[in-house]
Amino acid sequence: MVIKISKTIENIQQYSQPFHDIEDLNGLIENASKAKYILLGEATHGTAEFYTIRGEISKKLIQDHGFTFIAVEGDWPSCYEVNQYVKGHSNYSHAREVLSQFHRWPTWMWANEEIIPLIEWLKAYNFDKKEEDKVGFYGIDVYSLWESMESIVAYLQKINSPDLDKAMQAITCFHPYNKRPEQYGMSAAFLGESCREEVFRASKFYCIEKKAIHGRG
Repeated sequence: MVIKISKTIENIQQYSQPFHDIEDLNGLIENASKAKYILLGEATHGTAEFYTIRGEISKKLIQDHGFTFIAVEGDWPSCYEVNQYVKGHSNYSHAREVLSQFHRWPTWMWANEEIIPLIEWLKAYNFDKKEEDKVGFYGIDVYSLWESMESIVAYLQKINSPDLDKAMQAITCFHPYNKRPEQYGMSAAFLGESCREEVFRASKFYCIEKKAIHGRG
């Protein structure tokens, strides 16, 4: 056991890198930037230092290496409000106001003080960029199934879309499950009662309509 511990200490001494500030990560960031996608994890959720360092790494990847979007473990509708804000398409005046749109627990995952500097930095970075060059901020969680569908329907209603009925078909398909995702999950997995096609069509027409009108994502 003593030999094993000594070997471990020796490896740490040989391979570890000192870390005092973000500049100490330049070598790591440079190597990682060769990948198409970079995944930034964390040992614990909600640790302030992880959010801060991850934000600084993201800035360098965007500014120095041309990465164009951030995808986080967060609800799509709430994160899309952030996306609109950083691209200059929001009526909110500060990131803190945008983060008030995070309602699903745990809200502190993204609605926290540490993420605010990154959001404001993204907004400033995007300010003079062409629409197609602006960096986006997106949520990839699927917990907000009903909220996401309601957002699609609300948008199609707002623009008087002729495809509104297709979105309503998706909503209707989920009515038997009373907004309980576990019931839908069991029905889809064991009974083959899936609303996949209805949701796919609704999402497709949402994207087509939005691109046609606004030309932005």
